[in-house]
Amino acid sequence: MRTKKVKIDLRPKIKIQIDSRTTITVRSMEAFKAWKDRYPTAVVIE
Repeated sequence: MRTKKVKIDLRPKIKIQIDSRTTITVRSMEAFKAWKDRYPTAVVIE
């Protein structure tokens, strides 16, 4: 029986804070721009 290959995701992880309690991780700056449209106070943490 074959074993499954492990897929490694090399895209960068960008943490953003959309309010004082909520922190999310996105994979691209385009995704950050979409969140920024919904939450104008969103900032990049890392």
